[in-house]
Amino acid sequence: MTQRFRAGLIAAVLGLASFAPLSHAIANDAIDTVTTGSVPAEAGITAGEPKGSEAFRAALAVLLAGDPVAAYSQAAALDNAVERRTVQWAAIYFHAGEIDYRSIEQFIADAPGFAPTSIARTRIEQSLTRAEADAGAVIKTLAGSTPRTVDGRILLASAYLAEGDTQRATSLARSIWIDNFLTEAQEAKVAARLGSLLDGEAHWARAVHLMMHDRARGSERLLPHLTEAQKSLVVARAAVSRNAGNAKALLDDVDESLHDHPVYLYSRAQRARQFALWESAVDWLNRAPEVLPDSAEWWYERRTLIRQLLNEGEPALAYQAAAGYRRGPEGRLVEAHFHAGWIALSFLADPAAATQHFTAMAGLATLPDSVTQANYWLARAHRAAGNAASAQAALETAAAFGTVYYGQLARAELGEAGVDIRPLPDARPSETLFNAHPVVGAVRLLAANGQAKMAVPLLRHFGAGLTRGGELLLAAQLAEEIDAHHLAISIANTADQRGTPLDMFSFPQAGLPDDARLAADRAAVYAVVRQESMFQIDAVSSAGARGLMQLMPGTAREVAREVGVDYSPGRLVSDAAYNALLGSTYLSAQLERYDGSLVLAAAAYNAGPGNANKWIRAYGDPRADNVDPVIWVELIPFQETRTYVKRVLGNYLVYRARLGDSPLTLQQALRTIR
Repeated sequence: MTQRFRAGLIAAVLGLASFAPLSHAIANDAIDTVTTGSVPAEAGITAGEPKGSEAFRAALAVLLAGDPVAAYSQAAALDNAVERRTVQWAAIYFHAGEIDYRSIEQFIADAPGFAPTSIARTRIEQSLTRAEADAGAVIKTLAGSTPRTVDGRILLASAYLAEGDTQRATSLARSIWIDNFLTEAQEAKVAARLGSLLDGEAHWARAVHLMMHDRARGSERLLPHLTEAQKSLVVARAAVSRNAGNAKALLDDVDESLHDHPVYLYSRAQRARQFALWESAVDWLNRAPEVLPDSAEWWYERRTLIRQLLNEGEPALAYQAAAGYRRGPEGRLVEAHFHAGWIALSFLADPAAATQHFTAMAGLATLPDSVTQANYWLARAHRAAGNAASAQAALETAAAFGTVYYGQLARAELGEAGVDIRPLPDARPSETLFNAHPVVGAVRLLAANGQAKMAVPLLRHFGAGLTRGGELLLAAQLAEEIDAHHLAISIANTADQRGTPLDMFSFPQAGLPDDARLAADRAAVYAVVRQESMFQIDAVSSAGARGLMQLMPGTAREVAREVGVDYSPGRLVSDAAYNALLGSTYLSAQLERYDGSLVLAAAAYNAGPGNANKWIRAYGDPRADNVDPVIWVELIPFQETRTYVKRVLGNYLVYRARLGDSPLTLQQALRTIR
């Protein structure tokens, strides 16, 4: 298929009047991390005046000085139960394994419901491991349920073996070995303590698990324990994972007895994709058996292939790759049905097939994003098939979720502009019990003593266990009180999933100072901040992006120079107004670059302007009247950036409503926000 024809195919789907050059390697390009990064969910902000007894503050000071054992002991003498439990919980939680396991067991007995049993059990296992407790104590403490940590499981299996219970020891050892990645130190510990319990079948099962997750070095460490046939597949799979030049030759040399093995089929498919052998790649994937090891990994490989096939102008093959994924985790099946339905409708003009896939997707979807996506596209499929009434019903289902991207698209199709902020539930019936709960008292006590950050995990776990709307509202409100805006959003999302919308907390305004100097549309800044950091001032991503707007240090330094302020790495994660000034200036530059297109500005903010420009060349310009911006967004080849753009656009309309701006439809915002 010629380059011109491939470009023409995508141009036709988007409604372009002319051909556009198509870049070959879009699906394999890396996201530009100069301006982006993922954000870990953690941290909090200090607040308040010291409160509680003098003895409580003294015990807390000892804990903060780094002596959890002494602090725990001092807390035991406190008369006030909330004060006592607050210090003891913090010593247990923030100092893994340092508090004696018997003390933790006593804490659970004395303070049921104060903190999740799961956390306490984890700390007990860490304490037992640290103390090198004897086998009898380990079995007595851990045998009631499967340990939560790998080290805890190793400890219990070793204890069973020491006590002569070979059956239980073997069962647990196999589970540890087969189902976990393990560090090299943990591997060595298992080999030394439990190696005699592991047979060739267990080693092969572990190798399969590691191979399917591209853990080449880990699988190679198992070679001494494998048969010659198994070794041939491990070596070949490692070569494919590394995209080595001899990978095909090694695959050809894999023992014939393993040619039907899922890892062999997967590796053949991946190697075919690496060399653009598209039909072969799809064929190998579709030879897979119904029951697969690590079936989610099969979907990720299919998704990569699907995107490359679309870029190469091969929608029929892309459809085969998507529709061929029939069994796996529900979340992956939802994705597979979306891709199959979207390709059938938008590229193959087959609304009947699309309707089947979107209907199946709607039946599996449980979260607002996927429920609305399924029903919005189901409506488009029904409309294409001439089923106006069915299209209307699907749009109404999606439009019920007015704070998310596809729900807003559905509202636009129904002629409704803006977003209706849903009313909060009446929390008054829940206030007395909520305020009397010891966890709530502990959160307020920590915050009042300037330790709100310590209170965040306590409130997070507490909020996750609430079910009533009023309680969830009060928990979100408490998170706002201690400036843990990211936690308020998380609690509000939990409430929404449980049938209680808390839009005012899911889309907070308090995370940005009212007097902050912003260089871009305020609603757009809020929209980006919510997606980048959930208003967590001290968020730092694995890539090094910092603060509310997740600025990379190099970008922040350059923008600070342009703005005329001093560059301060520390202020990026401590001064909300400073971070927002620099971040909004960078966002404003992207909006200016793309003539007010928030779609392109968000794509550039997440993946870099170079990628955004590349996608314009490949797929057309979403600002143009002859391009469907909804399909353009779906064509973004990076999963992260597709999701990012959709959420920023969805957030933007909500924040326009919260800030009192004139209502827009999402279709309008997809073109320009000027």
